[in-house]
Amino acid sequence: MWGNRSAIVTSALVAAAAAALALAGCAGAGSSGGQGGDPIGTWGDPSATGEPWLSLADDGVLTGNDGCNSLRGTWERDDDGIVDFSGLAATRMFCEGVDTWLSSAEEARIDGDTMTVLGDDDAEIGTLARTSSTPTTVQPTPAAAGEGFIGTWGTDATGEPFLVIAEDGSVTGSDGCNRLTGTWEPDDGGGIEFEGVASTLMACEGVDQSLNRLDSATVDGDTLTVLDDDDVVLVMLTRTA
Repeated sequence: MWGNRSAIVTSALVAAAAAALALAGCAGAGSSGGQGGDPIGTWGDPSATGEPWLSLADDGVLTGNDGCNSLRGTWERDDDGIVDFSGLAATRMFCEGVDTWLSSAEEARIDGDTMTVLGDDDAEIGTLARTSSTPTTVQPTPAAAGEGFIGTWGTDATGEPFLVIAEDGSVTGSDGCNRLTGTWEPDDGGGIEFEGVASTLMACEGVDQSLNRLDSATVDGDTLTVLDDDDVVLVMLTRTA
């Protein structure tokens, strides 16, 4: 009788241990809180017109499109597995009928091959499916000419406009308040044209932000004259490097 009772107790302990292990396994499987998976790669389809997508590179650079405007910024993953977006800048085109929700992205959670994008107050604003584990490379327009424009124009002092026109066809800078990024290419008249220029959206009281309307530029010696799309002079910058 005692032998049978011992066997029953032993069986009960084994069953309880197995149940505990099963529960632990279930808890472990959900411990990522829907935030598992590698953020690096392409989310959404860059080849689909009017559709949003993001590319997260391993150096922390974010590029993409909200279905209308090009996006650029940086990203990092915090200790909780949340992907935080910073300095997200967008071009300023208007596309009728396109929902540009992605331009309001603040952070994201990843669950396998699904990215849930959050806006203000952690509200879900949309989802993107992983389409590649490799980031999409967005190549700037190469500079075929216009060597006289390459360099730094103006100073990065607080509240002052400046532009850095690079040999690889990229342009970066500030209008004195917001950061600017885009590309440039030579035109047929000896000047250059700016393309896809995006800016951050900060408000700076008392700062002349005319430079954010840049469309083209001419150069005369060490002076860069920046024009808007009506060829009105916005600002004249002196070469500093």
